[in-house]
Amino acid sequence: MKNKRNIDLTLPAEQLRNALSSLKSALDTPADEDRFLIDASIQRFEYSIELFWKFLKKILQREGRPVQLPREILKESFQAHLIDNEQIWIDMLIDRNQTSHTYNEDLADEIYQRIKTTHLSEMLTSFESLVKKYEIF
Repeated sequence: MKNKRNIDLTLPAEQLRNALSSLKSALDTPADEDRFLIDASIQRFEYSIELFWKFLKKILQREGRPVQLPREILKESFQAHLIDNEQIWIDMLIDRNQTSHTYNEDLADEIYQRIKTTHLSEMLTSFESLVKKYEIF
């Protein structure tokens, strides 16, 4: 059995890097009220945030900090200095839950704007920091 402190982060990091790249590509394309592109961007965001909290969970397990629920993982990640702004991450989780369980076009537009203006840059910055800190790749 593999020691938890030796958990390999390469595969989850590769998956997350690909998801973030895909999200960035979608957001770099002008949406101009294009519902299909907005919806696709939101779906890519949902996938990215899901992979991100699971990536953080693996890091926390490696550090001997077992947590299970996404909100707990984000709080523990902030305390462990894996992420810088706990509230932005909680907001991302809330946005992800809202888009997954309810569809309201106005809400989708608001969340799309937050993904473009705040969420993606926070995820990219945190990802780069974690890759450097844990010498992944």
